[in-house]
Amino acid sequence: MIEELFFLLVFPGMTFQVVCGLGFEWLDRKLLAMFQRRVGPPWYQPLADMIKLFSKEDLLPKGANEMVAAFLPLLSLSAVLTAGLYIPIAGFSPVSFEGDLIVILFLMSVPTLAYYVAGIVSVGIYSILGGGRSLLQFFSYEVPLLIALSGPAILARSWSVSGVMSAQAGLGPFILFQPLGFVLAMVGLIGKLKRDPLDIPKAKSEVVGGSLTEFTGAKLAFWHLVMNVQAIVGIFLLVNLFLAWPQMLHPLLTAGIFLAQCLIMILILSTTSSVFARLRIDQLAGLGWRILVPLALLQVAVVILMGV
Repeated sequence: MIEELFFLLVFPGMTFQVVCGLGFEWLDRKLLAMFQRRVGPPWYQPLADMIKLFSKEDLLPKGANEMVAAFLPLLSLSAVLTAGLYIPIAGFSPVSFEGDLIVILFLMSVPTLAYYVAGIVSVGIYSILGGGRSLLQFFSYEVPLLIALSGPAILARSWSVSGVMSAQAGLGPFILFQPLGFVLAMVGLIGKLKRDPLDIPKAKSEVVGGSLTEFTGAKLAFWHLVMNVQAIVGIFLLVNLFLAWPQMLHPLLTAGIFLAQCLIMILILSTTSSVFARLRIDQLAGLGWRILVPLALLQVAVVILMGV
């Protein structure tokens, strides 16, 4: 019982994921500042921002559904924290089972759908517009993302993240066989996190803050935490599916390699945000269905032929 509570609340559960999420936000902001020749925030800034938001008054416009608005960020945070439990950390996964990849992908979709509902229940015009954009963006990136992430599962003949890792121990990192799948998965992760150049649902110059325009105080703090934890869970997932390292090494060496791979992923996300300009919503829809989906199907076809 104590061991299960430790896994749930400490490692690889809630505490570990929240700390990693806050660390991701700081490192991302620090890298963006470096690219823009700024100093950037101190290491404790994400935590200070959370405390500041929790201390502010929590208000919503007249007519907004207070109960649903408070429930949505908590539901989203619960979903991403649960998804993180099934993803191995440096080869360690206490609750792995066959089919956990499908569960992870489902749970990772909950925040996006909740983000859309948040825009509807807060009744603001910018919130509704941001929610509609979020749903359209969801359909544009989610299909190629799901197809791309099915490639490692098909090649490993297992829908378990641990099973995919075990297959890579014998075949080598799957990024060598599926570089296109890795690129498509990275694009899908950027869309899921609503980062530049796919930050269309919350473009400040167009829809202020999107679905979260009317959110303040603790609700907004929880939404920010959801985005940070979702980012780190997505990074862990892609590292395990495409960059898994043989597990016969010393545990400390394995942990060091896993950390280095995660830092490289963060660098890729930050560099992408600083280099590319935001796409229009019609450009994203065209990119998703005319380019990304055919490429994702092509990479699955290649994987199937490799298996044959």
